[in-house]
Amino acid sequence: MIEMVQYDYIRYLYFNKGKSKRAIAEEVGVHRDTVTRAVENPEHKYNLTVQRDRPVNQDFEERVRWLIEDNQGKPRKHRLTKTRMHNLMCDEGYKGSYSAFTYLTRQIEEELNINSKEAFLKLNPIKGTMQVDFGEMM
Repeated sequence: MIEMVQYDYIRYLYFNKGKSKRAIAEEVGVHRDTVTRAVENPEHKYNLTVQRDRPVNQDFEERVRWLIEDNQGKPRKHRLTKTRMHNLMCDEGYKGSYSAFTYLTRQIEEELNINSKEAFLKLNPIKGTMQVDFGEMM
């Protein structure tokens, strides 16, 4: 698995420098299919091809949404954890697993833009492939 900085470098070489996929694969040291995936998919997320049915979560989705929205209005120390929310839902008749519950809460939080923070990305240099000539930049 290659890192995000390598995806960005591959996309830079392809779109800005006009190099072929084969030349990029040789230069970076990855397979040509990896270069194709990096060029064709600007998002670096896992994508489900088909949205699966969620028979366990469907009846409780509105209740979970209400809990999450209510939780955001409370001070930090008074908020419910996902474990506590799951236990409350189980007391109300929820039969799903904890992982199914957290998947549902993450989807709802993403829709409501809750817990979406900027992230720091550590940029690792690529193994001796990038040589910068500072004379060109000035």
